[in-house]
Amino acid sequence: MRRREQRSPSGYDSGRWLLLGTALLQASAPALVGFGGDGADPPIVPPASFFAVWGVVVLGCVLAALWGLPRRRAGTAPYRSIQLPLSAVQLGFVAWLVAARSPTAWLTLPIFAAMLAGLVLSLRRVLANRSASEADRISRALLGGVLGVYAGWSTAAVWINAATLLPDSALNGDAGLILQCAFALAAAAAATTGTYVLRGQAAYTLTAGWALTGVTVSALTAGATPLAVTAVAGLLVVGGVALLRRRRAGPDRKPVRGPCRG
Repeated sequence: MRRREQRSPSGYDSGRWLLLGTALLQASAPALVGFGGDGADPPIVPPASFFAVWGVVVLGCVLAALWGLPRRRAGTAPYRSIQLPLSAVQLGFVAWLVAARSPTAWLTLPIFAAMLAGLVLSLRRVLANRSASEADRISRALLGGVLGVYAGWSTAAVWINAATLLPDSALNGDAGLILQCAFALAAAAAATTGTYVLRGQAAYTLTAGWALTGVTVSALTAGATPLAVTAVAGLLVVGGVALLRRRRAGPDRKPVRGPCRG
C-alpha cells in the first residue's frame, strides 16, 4: 500500500503541469493565431456577442487547471480522470484555430468532433465521481461547470462549423435555408442527446440552449423564420428533456438501478 502511495504522485505530477500548460496555450492562442471569421456569416451562425462564451471557456479552463495544480488536488479522482483528455481537447482547440486560418479549413470539422468526444468523456468522468470529501466536491463542481459550458457550446457549434464549410452558394435561396434548418435540427438533436446522457447537467444544458438561442436571434434578424422556428423547437425539446432527467435523477444523486418508490 505504501509503495502505491509513493508512486502515485509521480503518476499525476506531469498530468497537472500538462493540464495547466495546455490551458494557458489555449487561452493565448486566439491572440497569436486569430479568432473570428471573415466576411458575412449565414443566418445559422449566432451573433458575435454569443461567442463571448469562449471567454468563459478559456478562463474557466485556466482557473480549473490552477485549482488542480497542488499535488493534494491533482491526485484526487476528479482531476486524475480528466488531466489527459482535457489536455488533448485544449491542444485540439489550438489546432482548430490554426486549421480555420489555413487553406485546409475542412480539418476544423474532424478536430472539433474529436474535441467534443473528449469533452463528453471528461464531463462524464467528473459527474461519475461522488466523493464525500469537501475538497473533491469543490473540484467536481468547478470542473463540471467548466466542462459543461465547453461541451454544451461545442455540441451545437460543431454543426454550425460544418455549415460554414459549405460554399456560400449552397446556403443561399430556399434550398440553402432548408439546408441550414437541417444543420440546426442536427445541432438540436445532438444537444438533446447530450442533455439526456448527462442527466440534464445544468452547465451543459444552459450553454447548449445559449447556442440555439443565438441561432434563433441570428435567424430572426436575417428574416429566416423557418430557421428560427427550428432552433426554438430544438431549444424547447432540450429544456424539456433536461427537466425530466433532473426530476428523475434527483439532485446530485447516484444512478438508481431499480424502481424507486416514495
